Amino acid sequence: MSLKNVIIIGASGNAGKPIVDALLKADGFTVTALTRKGSSSSFPSEVKVQSIDDSYPQDQLLAAFKGQDAVISLLPPVDLKQLNSIADAAAQAGVKRFIPPEFGSDTAAPEVIQLIPMFGGKAAVTNHLKTKESSGMSWTAVVNGAFFDWGILTGFLGFDLQSSTATIYDSGDTQANATTLADVGQAVVGILSNPDETANRYVYVQNVCFTQNQLLAAIEKSTGKKWSVNKRQCAEASQTGGMKLSKGDMSGVPDMILGGLYVGEPANNYAKTRKLDNDLVGVKEYPLEEIADKVIKG
Repeated sequence: MSLKNVIIIGASGNAGKPIVDALLKADGFTVTALTRKGSSSSFPSEVKVQSIDDSYPQDQLLAAFKGQDAVISLLPPVDLKQLNSIADAAAQAGVKRFIPPEFGSDTAAPEVIQLIPMFGGKAAVTNHLKTKESSGMSWTAVVNGAFFDWGILTGFLGFDLQSSTATIYDSGDTQANATTLADVGQAVVGILSNPDETANRYVYVQNVCFTQNQLLAAIEKSTGKKWSVNKRQCAEASQTGGMKLSKGDMSGVPDMILGGLYVGEPANNYAKTRKLDNDLVGVKEYPLEEIADKVIKG
């Protein structure tokens, strides 16, 4: 099986850009960005652009997917009907591989969905793809933990570089997994380059497994200063996030995710419960101090 023609939905987003960059750097891939009409997103000159209506109509999806070997969907798993419709169109168009919008926690583990209910949408899309296996379209779901560099630089992981303040959840000693966005892109290249070995399963990668306290020490060493620390409970964060989201307030997303991410094992250290696919897809592990310093100093 050859997976060389790749179309990406959401190619201009946080994960989309590094995936596009990795595919172009790898050479041998023909990359198309599927955008909505009116989009102002720009892409490298090597990327083809296919525009369709905002509602992702089935006939336009079919036309866009014709001749494509793989579809990578990076759309938020909110509108499940729409996401499943995209998968249906891909299967009907003869696409060989579909990579759904997982790219995070191990949603194959029921305890993860219990801790972070909003990730149930990701699992639902992947489960729908399983029903397409008989049609000849395979799937691969990427589990990479947190986006390590993005999470540090934006403060999402609880470390504010501008104020030198960390928010530590619970004891700060539970382990979590993370991968840089560049290596998320490399994982996708590795999957498409090893189609048989990665078909119809979750692929697990990480650059690092860390605790909050270990990461705080690494960041303090890199920045050369002592940080202030605020404490927060995972249970409170999860509850606050759930209440906000139930009212349509999307500011609850970080609360819910971090409340689940830092609550502890085994839910959020898949390196202990799963076999890592780093070697297969070309992703390396690094010492925490080294990778944190590289992210902070650029």
